[in-house]
Amino acid sequence: MKIVKHVDSELYAGMSEANQMYEELKQQEMLDMLRKFRNMNIDYELVGFYQAHPFGACFSQDLVDSMFDYQSNGPDGVVIIYDPVKTRQGQLCLRAYRLSVPALELCAKNDWSPDAVKAANLTYQTMFEELPIVIKSSHLVNVMMAELSLAPTRIADRFSTHLELGSRRSLEKSVRAMMANIDELNKSISAYGKYVNDKQKHDNMIYNLTQKRQAENEQRLARGEPPLSMDDIRKMKEPQLQTRNGMLDAMLSSCDTQALAEFCVKVTGENIAKLFLAEALADDKGTVKDRSQSLLNR
Repeated sequence: MKIVKHVDSELYAGMSEANQMYEELKQQEMLDMLRKFRNMNIDYELVGFYQAHPFGACFSQDLVDSMFDYQSNGPDGVVIIYDPVKTRQGQLCLRAYRLSVPALELCAKNDWSPDAVKAANLTYQTMFEELPIVIKSSHLVNVMMAELSLAPTRIADRFSTHLELGSRRSLEKSVRAMMANIDELNKSISAYGKYVNDKQKHDNMIYNLTQKRQAENEQRLARGEPPLSMDDIRKMKEPQLQTRNGMLDAMLSSCDTQALAEFCVKVTGENIAKLFLAEALADDKGTVKDRSQSLLNR
């Protein structure tokens, strides 16, 4: 099975002819590569794509559309998210996601209205399914890693990033991104509150008009006249949620905020542990220095 890098699967109207030719050339190269894999009896089926996103905050409408396209062709389609920030800090971060069944159904209907989301019992926590990732290395790689670990001169440990405390910039960027997502969530909450009020007013108006029409029809039937139709009341347009993509934007912002919050919690927890370790080492170093000074004084 193959995972391909995915940037944009569509050609925009404003793209130049050179860019279009470049995109077509990349697509043709990928198809040629898969054809050669097939001729060599190597796995050639596409099961998904991968993208790089700092802090794992990858959730957007383009991602949902691409995942829907892949999962429509095959239910096993996945997206692998690579976090370059954590990798630079010495921790390889790969996460695999897949759209859940209710989310796929809503994508197929292209209906993200509050009523449809509520009927599907869908939340931002159940919109995506995270799959476990298992990395398996070949025997040659394992032998090479063992030889490197046993090498007499190792310079890599000197530049190890596991104990670095310099994560302030990444933490600041994640907090700023989280604040931007919270602002978007506040806008979505305000729009949803207005929608709920308008929906209640609309339902009350429909109820009052229906009761009035029924009473009027009873009077007309008593006079021997035909009853009036209820079609004009049923055809009254319901209020719409004043957002670009219904509830989709709010759920994606919630997923992004959760990913950023998890990154902040993990980084701050690790930094606190490193600070305690550094403080203990500093105290121990100071104690050793005092002992050495006292011995010299003697």
